Amino acid sequence: MNILDILFPKHCVGCGRLGRYFCPGCISAIQTINAPICPACENLAIDGATHPGCRTRYCLDGLTSFFRYDGVVRKAIKGIKYRLIFDLAVEFISLIPDVSFSRRTTLLSLKGQSSVLVPIPLHPSRLRERGFNQAEVLGKAITDKLNIPLRTDILLRVKRTIPQVEMKSKDARLKNMDGVFAVNQDDDSLGPVVLVDDVFTTGATMRAAANTLKRIGAPFVWGITIAR
Repeated sequence: MNILDILFPKHCVGCGRLGRYFCPGCISAIQTINAPICPACENLAIDGATHPGCRTRYCLDGLTSFFRYDGVVRKAIKGIKYRLIFDLAVEFISLIPDVSFSRRTTLLSLKGQSSVLVPIPLHPSRLRERGFNQAEVLGKAITDKLNIPLRTDILLRVKRTIPQVEMKSKDARLKNMDGVFAVNQDDDSLGPVVLVDDVFTTGATMRAAANTLKRIGAPFVWGITIAR
């Protein structure tokens, strides 16, 4: 136990038990996702790849999510996002079994292809208010798992929007993301991109980011979220 654990003792995000962010009982209650979906139609898909019939020119090529967004997982993500518990992210990512990565053949194939890991950015004004970007925190924790470098200077959020959680319909969320992103570079050197965010719900944010990246030359854009 270090001095920080004495001054700021860890409590389980699920039940409040003292000692660690995830107690054994709450870990056992976390549901992993073993049935990937197409990010466009949300029906089952091999390895989470976008179905051929769902593909468009600037679509998200696929999605990998690890946990169901409920219970302990929901509390953990909110702990990172709103309670500023940064080291929670590292412990959270460590709960993802290595086999969950080894089974994701698309992710494994991206290693060594000049791929980059790009967290979904916050608008600068929201970043100043919060002090950090939860997607970047998660990205830093996951980059070692994938052995793909993290880049925070490629994708920009140029339009401040109403938080997606406040939008009541899928159509409203899609419209809310119009013109939100821009890219900090415009050349043919951009390789495959792995987008990172905390949660996939309607997919509006991921799709908008993929659209922006592909329009400036990204040949392939895959999404990773901790939960959906």
